[in-house]
Amino acid sequence: MRYAPPGTLAALLTGLLTVAGLAAQRTPQEQMPETPSVKFSIQSQLVEVYLTVTKGKQLVPRLRASDFEIKEDGIPVTIDRLDSQEVPLQIVLLVDTSESVQDSLGTIQDAAAAFVEGLHSDDRVTLALFNSDVRAFPQTTEDREPILKAIRNARARGMTRLYEALMLGMQYLDGKRGRKAIVCFTDGEDTAGTHSRLDVLNAAARSGYPVYAIGAGAGLALSSLQMILREFAEINGGKALFIQSLRKLREAFAEVGSELRSAYVLNYYTRIPPDGKWHELSVTTKDPACTVYSRKGFFARNP
Repeated sequence: MRYAPPGTLAALLTGLLTVAGLAAQRTPQEQMPETPSVKFSIQSQLVEVYLTVTKGKQLVPRLRASDFEIKEDGIPVTIDRLDSQEVPLQIVLLVDTSESVQDSLGTIQDAAAAFVEGLHSDDRVTLALFNSDVRAFPQTTEDREPILKAIRNARARGMTRLYEALMLGMQYLDGKRGRKAIVCFTDGEDTAGTHSRLDVLNAAARSGYPVYAIGAGAGLALSSLQMILREFAEINGGKALFIQSLRKLREAFAEVGSELRSAYVLNYYTRIPPDGKWHELSVTTKDPACTVYSRKGFFARNP
């Protein structure tokens, strides 16, 4: 081992202690300079798929997320959450009160009131009466008496602003939590609206909310009304019902109510980039005997 003279060794130790002391006096920032942090922001679009499942003519309740498979553009995706019968409903009820329903208004009021009264206590409903105008009555508390009173006080007059009522219904559901749907009764085509049929179809495709349409009365003599209501219903897995006699209206509302109580919502985050384009959806169950009614696709966010 080499020998260091005492003076040299002392000088070396003094220098080391001085350096150590300077280091100890430095702030943490001086000792370890921060590297500029890089933050990643990932924006993924949540897609909600409202659906019902039947086996033969029977609705199938109490399924789990693992019972379903969903594909977008033919590629399987992972389901994030399944909302089933325990999740409350958010309903917009659209009721035609145009002049043409004057003679049967009492029957319509009774059927609409029975539908509202048949909802569960934690469900919520917004009533919209439409003729030449559209008047909305949202349920803001557990008390549904204001909704029922609005139904009882309805008067038949004016024309049929069907398309505007449907557009309003989608706006009311936007941002609401729960299993959402629009239930619409009309006895005729739109005669006074500011929107077109294509406006409604495009909005429905973007929102994904199912439409349950009940057509009745003289308007059914026009095949175009049935075609229009079927289009609105089928795009998101809803249903169109047609009754010749308004005496069957209460039964039609009851059928819709049963389907709504058995409905599901599949939630997943798409891997599709924000290209603003339409992408096809397919939902199946592991039981091949089951039939799934759901939206046909969705529009990705715009870039």
